[in-house]
Amino acid sequence: MQKKSKFVLGAIILLSAFLFVYIGYSVFTQSVEVKNQSQNQSREVLTIVDLPQIEIARNMSVDQAIQNRRSVRRFSATPLTLKDVSQLLWAAQGITDFERNFRTTPSAGGVFPMEIYLVAGDDGVQELDAGIYHYNPFNHTLEMIVRGDMRYNLSQAAHQQKWVNDAPISLIITGNYLKMQDRYSDKNLSTRFVDMEAGHIGENIYLEAVSRGLGTVAIGSFYDDQMINLLKLPANETPIYIYPVGKKDN
Repeated sequence: MQKKSKFVLGAIILLSAFLFVYIGYSVFTQSVEVKNQSQNQSREVLTIVDLPQIEIARNMSVDQAIQNRRSVRRFSATPLTLKDVSQLLWAAQGITDFERNFRTTPSAGGVFPMEIYLVAGDDGVQELDAGIYHYNPFNHTLEMIVRGDMRYNLSQAAHQQKWVNDAPISLIITGNYLKMQDRYSDKNLSTRFVDMEAGHIGENIYLEAVSRGLGTVAIGSFYDDQMINLLKLPANETPIYIYPVGKKDN
């Protein structure tokens, strides 16, 4: 009887420990989910802009675009067209296969942890109000999250680099390192994959800009906290690149 009592007592203790861990984990995951939902809900979408249909065929070959690719830091005040913006965003993160969710750039494990933002100045883009927009590749639209010309604020965040303020628009690449880490638990590996993907996106922006007679430059120097506040980024997004884009000022 004594051995049986000890066995029953041990079983109760093990069961209690299991329930304690399970309940604790459930509460933790629910709190994280609620926190993430509240972060996403705090960024209000002010308006949604449909972008023009993508145009695949262009006169300039890929070889020509590679040959002509240069970093440009002097921009004219000539506004871009909404078609220019549409093509640039599609080149950065557009979906090319909706059945498999393939995009214009490769992603390790098909994770696709990247987001693209547009900062448009006053008269920076024809038929588009000044503001900060998030690009939604699933329906090829722009979601305005901040109203008004924020180019000066962006240039201040980018260590006062004046060409960020001069360019009609800037594209910003952010990455979700935790999303990639969920797929690849090795932090060094997952971090490398996100950084590599940002590079793939950046080169597409360069080549698309050249093919449309535009110029750009990759900028990785900025204050993270100012960028996060300016773009109202959720906690799981990290700013990686700024690409000011515009007509070259000869």
